[in-house]
Amino acid sequence: MLENAVNKKSPFRLDTKRSLAEQVSDRITRLIVDGHLVAGDRLPPEKELADQMGVSRTALREGMRTLEAKGLLQIQPGIGTIVRTVGPHQLVEPLSLYVEVSDGAVSAEEFFAVRAILETEVASLAAASRSDADLDTLRGFMVDMERSVDDVNAFAASDASFHEALAKMTRNPLLSLLVGTLRVLLEEHIRDVVGHIDPVVDVIPYHVDILDAVEAGDPELARKAMERHLAKVVENYYSTVSPKRK
Repeated sequence: MLENAVNKKSPFRLDTKRSLAEQVSDRITRLIVDGHLVAGDRLPPEKELADQMGVSRTALREGMRTLEAKGLLQIQPGIGTIVRTVGPHQLVEPLSLYVEVSDGAVSAEEFFAVRAILETEVASLAAASRSDADLDTLRGFMVDMERSVDDVNAFAASDASFHEALAKMTRNPLLSLLVGTLRVLLEEHIRDVVGHIDPVVDVIPYHVDILDAVEAGDPELARKAMERHLAKVVENYYSTVSPKRK
């Protein structure tokens, strides 16, 4: 049962039977999703909003803190509560955090499968939409990789940056963000493997092929170059880090 009389004409009125704080969070989220609240809007003062929603200030504050943690609201003391700009990062950031902290929860097989699904398409799209500036960026990361073959950490960072740059070239911000969530695992896998192989032979030539295909503007050639690279990644991993593949 709600704690106060409900103003049935208010768009903030609650109509579910979940906990009061969850109702607050759900209702305001729905107003944002439906476009009734947009970035920059200021919510009513706390007492007024609590009355409209028919909840106590305590329940209201708890629900608002949940939305602030999700990045949907910004609570500014002395100013009020503002609706934040909503973008793809609200979806992706929790996934990135999960990947980073869930030690062992993502298997090598799962990681490689996701890369194959995402990055072959990334290479194809990048080839179709590349610009001269994009190509300069990729070449820069290639130079960084070549210069850091004896520095595992620097090499891993440059390699991961090459793949992130490809994703940005697709002009699809959500795809770019999804690839970005893999960066933690990607750098970890590169560091694990590169110390046991010759990157000049086993890594760099495959990136050169990808770059050449993208520069040629050939989506299918870029896709196949990425497929060959990822197949080599799997081969390198199971011949060094995990030789006893199940």
